[in-house]
Amino acid sequence: MPARRQLSFEDLGTPLAEATLVVVDLETTGTDPSADAITEIGAVKVRGGEVLGEFRSFVDPERPIPAYIASLTGITDATVAGAPSIRAVLPMFLDFVGDAALVAHNARFDVGFLTAQAARLGVGWPRPTVLDTLALARRVYRRDEVRDHRLSTLAAHVGASITPDHRALSDARATVDVLHAIISRLGEQGAATLEDLAGAHRRATPVQLRKKHLAETIPAVPGVYQFLDAAGAVLYVGTSRNLRTRVRTYFTAAETRRKVLDMLPRAEEIRVLECATPTEAAVRELRIIAAEKPPSNRHGLHPEKAHWLRLGTGREGLRAARLARAESDGSAQIGPLRSRHDVEPLRGLLHDAILGRGAAFEHGADGPEVLGSGARGRLRRALVEDPTEVLDHVAIRLRAQVTAGRYEEAERMRRLAHLYLEAAHRAGRLRALAAVPLLIAARPSTEGVIGGRGWELLSVRHGRFAGTTLVPQRADPLAAARSLALIGVGEAELAAPLCQGYHQEAEILLGWLEGEGVRTVLVEGTWAVPARARFDAEHLAARFARTAAADGA
Repeated sequence: MPARRQLSFEDLGTPLAEATLVVVDLETTGTDPSADAITEIGAVKVRGGEVLGEFRSFVDPERPIPAYIASLTGITDATVAGAPSIRAVLPMFLDFVGDAALVAHNARFDVGFLTAQAARLGVGWPRPTVLDTLALARRVYRRDEVRDHRLSTLAAHVGASITPDHRALSDARATVDVLHAIISRLGEQGAATLEDLAGAHRRATPVQLRKKHLAETIPAVPGVYQFLDAAGAVLYVGTSRNLRTRVRTYFTAAETRRKVLDMLPRAEEIRVLECATPTEAAVRELRIIAAEKPPSNRHGLHPEKAHWLRLGTGREGLRAARLARAESDGSAQIGPLRSRHDVEPLRGLLHDAILGRGAAFEHGADGPEVLGSGARGRLRRALVEDPTEVLDHVAIRLRAQVTAGRYEEAERMRRLAHLYLEAAHRAGRLRALAAVPLLIAARPSTEGVIGGRGWELLSVRHGRFAGTTLVPQRADPLAAARSLALIGVGEAELAAPLCQGYHQEAEILLGWLEGEGVRTVLVEGTWAVPARARFDAEHLAARFARTAAADGA
């Protein structure tokens, strides 16, 4: 009986009948998440055995699909012609997933591709609970029952309603039937919660079982949680839309991160900060991590540090910078970049495109570049306003490399061009938001609002979070906006060019502002969500297509 009690909702988490699961399957150009691309995403959302919705989209991989992959999946270059890029599809897929757990057959493959693309695009990964039906099937179905644990074999064994055919949605549907059969088997063995399922092939450690009482009084609201040691020092900080559910996963077998398991023996208390909305919680988490620098957190400890590519003033050229500066003197910068190693390749690309290959500078690679006013103006335009000159240069180079069969060189050039476009677009969004003294916007909300429907209001000052509130549908959002305008005034004093030192916070706010149904309520100054416009991979594709037409002429 004690073991059975450890599997109860009160001790561990979300009952399986109430857990929302998104079963996902991908088709790709290969098996390497760092080098290959997604060509199709298919997903099925289920809860309590009921299908809640489906998601399917082809994805333009922006590269040729290998013949053997096309033969296996039936997805050819023609199939994905005109399909949206992963830059457009991934945010839509993550919206579809929401707070659900992810399920996949051989989840390391599918989730590996999704997380790699999210990191490459700078899209926040929600860190969902992940269930792997392959790992679960190996525990449930022994080799004397099935000859192997491939999806096709398992689907036939459980009598799935659809046969897997190496197409994303079909395989996801088949995986749903396999998942339900696995849940039925494990239910007979006492698995009752989502956390039980996630850790079915593992066991909670003695420390996790001994410390799980720390989560007993955590509320089921959005917010930030902090693990504290005996002296009250912060060991680890996290955030969740549902603190109760999230924190309790730390004390189950589903939690396997070494940094967490090493931290738990020192944890003596869990402190929570309840927040009105998940957006506020995400911002508060960043600020607490920056202030407390918890030893078990790895990201966000030094938000003031970033990597930029800057065009200086006067005749100074492009160089690396750690701090963003005001651009009123005619300087310009793009970023923040993912790594300092991105600076020199980008500098070389812009140098070749604007000034011509082989041009030399008086002071060498480590000294300031000396530029004429014409070249400097063209560089600034390429950083801030219009990438056409750079993309035309890239398109010509790509066409020559492809024609000559130098596909690896072409791929490196394409990735570098995308890096440039991403950095310029990222800076443009930060530049626009940092310039607005006060912006209050509203979007429809069904979470936490009295009556079930209403508005979530967000107040931003120079790119910094200044406040949020929830308003019932029949209430006046303008009155709530006026109240928000009276708070957070001190945030303006911390404003910095391009949101230097708080760009991660600003990008959370930008993601919210670019969401569906957002309306501007109050604004001081001028605000418009910066369009991707010309700083977009589609612009590069268009310039590349023109080179084919030119060759034909």
